[in-house]
Amino acid sequence: MQMENSYAAVASEKEDDQLLRILGEHAAYEPEAILAVIAEIEKRNLQAPDLEQIKQETLQALQQRELQVNPEPAGPTSFADKFKDFWTLFVPQRHYFVTPILVNINIVIFVLLVLTGMHVLSPEGEDLVNAGANFGPYTLTGEPWRLFTSMFLHIGIIHLLVNMYALASIGGALEPLVGRRQFITAYVLCGLAGSLASLWWDQQRISAGASGAIFGMFGMFMTMVLLERRMTWAEKKGMVYNMLGVIALNLVFGLQGGIDNAAHTGGLVLGIAYGAVLMLRSGRYFTRQYNLGGNIATVALLLVAFVGLYLQIPTENAKYLTMLDRFGERETKAMDVMKEMELDASLINGGKYLPGLEQGIALWDESVKELIALQELPDLGEQQAKEVEILLNYTQLRKTSYTMMRDDIRSNQPWMHQQQQRVLWAIGTYVQELNDLREGKPSKLYKGVNDLPLPEALEEVTGLPLESQPLIVLDGEVLEGIAPDDLEDHIGRDDIEAVSMLKGEEAVAKYGEKARNGVIEIISKQK
Repeated sequence: MQMENSYAAVASEKEDDQLLRILGEHAAYEPEAILAVIAEIEKRNLQAPDLEQIKQETLQALQQRELQVNPEPAGPTSFADKFKDFWTLFVPQRHYFVTPILVNINIVIFVLLVLTGMHVLSPEGEDLVNAGANFGPYTLTGEPWRLFTSMFLHIGIIHLLVNMYALASIGGALEPLVGRRQFITAYVLCGLAGSLASLWWDQQRISAGASGAIFGMFGMFMTMVLLERRMTWAEKKGMVYNMLGVIALNLVFGLQGGIDNAAHTGGLVLGIAYGAVLMLRSGRYFTRQYNLGGNIATVALLLVAFVGLYLQIPTENAKYLTMLDRFGERETKAMDVMKEMELDASLINGGKYLPGLEQGIALWDESVKELIALQELPDLGEQQAKEVEILLNYTQLRKTSYTMMRDDIRSNQPWMHQQQQRVLWAIGTYVQELNDLREGKPSKLYKGVNDLPLPEALEEVTGLPLESQPLIVLDGEVLEGIAPDDLEDHIGRDDIEAVSMLKGEEAVAKYGEKARNGVIEIISKQK
């Protein structure tokens, strides 16, 4: 420090032309003296040719001299060197400081999650989501922090070890060249870019891992080596070809199922771009010295771009999936009371079910409101819109069923009467319709009938001729022995909500041999 102050004092006493002359002969002076001259020139706002280039060359010379004086590097230049002293991989050192901290954080988080019950080799998706993995239905509906936290989670110990091997390898080579600040900044930004790319590509994927950030580090290092002006191509090509091979191999391997290549690509692209920006800022030299204002501006621009990209991601599918998740949680809670009532459906104990039924009614009502709101989304897919419609009908009938049971219990009346059975049967038809839709089977449920007389209308929508005497089921009640023309004595065409049809073994399995000629199931409009 005393020598630096001495050089600065001498430089401050020089005339402008003397300073410029010394700068022009910079190779003949000590690096510290030239840096003091440059600082004085910048202070006086003098115009000097190649000032920035000379500054970077001087810093490089100072760095090389420091390494010669202290030949034991703080961090290895390759993973092979590090492996000779394995434990140094995890110990922060002067030029290998951020990398071991990142390695340790990832390992500690994994161990803590395993101790809380997460599977070591193949964690459950639910455990990863609860821990903070990137998952569209949550990330896009109020939890954007998952873009960051997912970078420190891993899907099993193999995933963790592979990523930490790669991180130690690239960190040991890159961090000493660019410094701590640029390394950690680039790591986080590349990780965020990978998370965003994953979200754009597939909102239903549970994404976790440091791969996006690590790919970014490889891309950054490769770009900086390519653009660096001091090394010859003969010196560069070995490193460049090696990194290209590693990147290409991992991307090709990532084409297999279960690997998030979108995150890899997103991190890689940003790493390449960020490396190019650093080289342009330094005059195409490796350096650990970057202007703070330039750092802040670069990071701010990228974060603004990230926010813009995040806000542009379509959210209809995420909202739909989130709704399904919440719907499932409410349904599970609401159905608890039904399970209890199936075990003990006596009037004597009916009163103890009232709180559960009241809670169920409130839960079904919440789902009804959310499903109605979901129907209003403009870009909901065709199948999703159909599922929402079925779920809404199902939920409304569940609420009706619970309300009827509650009122019957309050009146000290049996609740499993014919009207309740019809509602439950109608609920079953919507469950079947939803299952058929999700399995890609054609729907057996026909909404309403046309203006033909009822017998002809039923034949037209179901394809079952009534003269073959199919079984007629009205709201779950089998109508046996009726002539086709007598159907309208039981229900009018305008009172029909929906009609479905069963044939063959499916019909026999549900209603027995009497359904051998097929079944026409009719749902009446429920008041």
